[in-house]
Amino acid sequence: MQKQKLVYIIPSLEIGGAEVALMSAVSELNKSFDFRLVCLGSCNHNLIAGLSESERKNIIFFKRFPFNYFKALFYVLKFKPNVIVTSLWKATPIGILTRLIRPKTAYAEFIHNSIYFHFFDKLFTKLALKSADVVFCDSISAKKFVKKQGVKKPIEIISFLRFQSSKQWNSKLSISLKALFIGRFHEQKRIDRLVTLVKKLNDEGLNFEVDLFGRDDGTMDLVKNLIKENQLEENIFLKGEIASSKVQELFSSYDFYFQTSEVEGMAMSVVEAMQHGLICVLTNVGEIRNYAKNGENAVIISDDFNLTPTIEQLKKIVSDIDLANKVSENAHSTFANQKDFASSLVETINKYR
Repeated sequence: MQKQKLVYIIPSLEIGGAEVALMSAVSELNKSFDFRLVCLGSCNHNLIAGLSESERKNIIFFKRFPFNYFKALFYVLKFKPNVIVTSLWKATPIGILTRLIRPKTAYAEFIHNSIYFHFFDKLFTKLALKSADVVFCDSISAKKFVKKQGVKKPIEIISFLRFQSSKQWNSKLSISLKALFIGRFHEQKRIDRLVTLVKKLNDEGLNFEVDLFGRDDGTMDLVKNLIKENQLEENIFLKGEIASSKVQELFSSYDFYFQTSEVEGMAMSVVEAMQHGLICVLTNVGEIRNYAKNGENAVIISDDFNLTPTIEQLKKIVSDIDLANKVSENAHSTFANQKDFASSLVETINKYR
């Protein structure tokens, strides 16, 4: 039987949650559909390094705004897909126009956030929500956000796990004060607050070593200056960007994960840290509210960023191996038996093709 034609459109292939999740599904999408991934911008080659040659051939790049949009639209129309998926607002014009020109093409818009970031995000996302047959969301918070827009059509939550959790959790015999962060150095990530957290912990005798992995997206110099000002050169280490295929190898070297973001969606790196049993110290934003519970499977920082309760909790965890193991085991079990992104995405697309 001839495979259905699927086009998935994304603005760029840089290291971010939506992009990393998509890369984890490319192999399955290629098996299940006559698949093309249309990218409208730049590509981080670390992100596609793990793909086979045949899989890379199905990624089509169009650059140089605004001509990339015209070329991409012509390509999609010539390919004549049965289904089109757009992810992130910059991809939506192609989906909207394809649906106008080819009304029988099934269209899914994929929402990854629970706020609008600016005027153009709001404008094009709302147009896409009107045009689409179905809305995909990566989280409960994203689904609630879509419902608030008055959308009456089907809204499907796609699992945002790159991989399924391991069956076995290993208890800890001791706790090391080593913490990890993986993400962009962007103002939304508020890594300045992470530096403040490490400083306060250090002042209270919790001498953490924290490794920060990620690319500069505007705040790297600020973070460097804060580390120097607070004399934390022996506590916080900038490790640079890491290929998504190498991330899983990191977790076994740490017992804690720190994330102090102001805005988040699903927060894939937090999810993966919990899947590996790390004790996560988190701000209560985005989808984190729906899966991280203070004192049960994580340590949640108060909304006003008052760190006193957080520090007291961490002192107890560090001094009580049974408590540490309880939080770690609960974190590991949070996503047990859930489908991974690839199988969830393929299954849901098949419902609407």
